[in-house]
Amino acid sequence: MSWLYQGTYRGQELHQHLAAIRRLEPRTEEIHEYLYTCLSVLDTKAQVLLGYDALIMAATSIVLSVVPDGTSVGNGLIIAALATSGVSSMLCLPVVWVQWTDTDEFDQTEDSFNRLLMIRNRRTVSYRVAWAIAHLAALLLIVGTPLH
Repeated sequence: MSWLYQGTYRGQELHQHLAAIRRLEPRTEEIHEYLYTCLSVLDTKAQVLLGYDALIMAATSIVLSVVPDGTSVGNGLIIAALATSGVSSMLCLPVVWVQWTDTDEFDQTEDSFNRLLMIRNRRTVSYRVAWAIAHLAALLLIVGTPLH
C-alpha cells in the first residue's frame, strides 16, 4: 500500500517536508503558491477522473438497457461496475472542494502551511483510492459485458 501514501506526510515528516519547501521557496507567498498549485493539480486530476467515471457509468447503463433483463454473472459484474464507478466519483468530490486561506491564516503562516499540507495529503489519498476503484469499475465492465 506504499503507492497510496507516497508523497503524503504526517507528524515530524510533515514539518521536515515543509522545511524542505521553505529551502526551495524562501518567500512566504511562494510557499503558499506552491501548496495551492499542488491542490490545483489534484483538482484537475479529480475532474478528469470524474469524467472517466461518467463514461463508465454511461457505458454500464447502456449495456444494462440494451440487453434483456435477467440474472447472470455478467449482469452482476456490470451492476458492480456501475456501483464502483459511483463510489469512485463520490471519492473525487472532496478532492475538488474549494479551499481558500482565511484572512487570519495569513498572519499564522506556519499553521496555514501545515493545514494546507494535511489537506493535500488527504486529497491525494482520496484521489488515489478513487483512481484504483475507477479502474476496477472498467475491468468489471470489460469482463461483465461478454458474460451478460
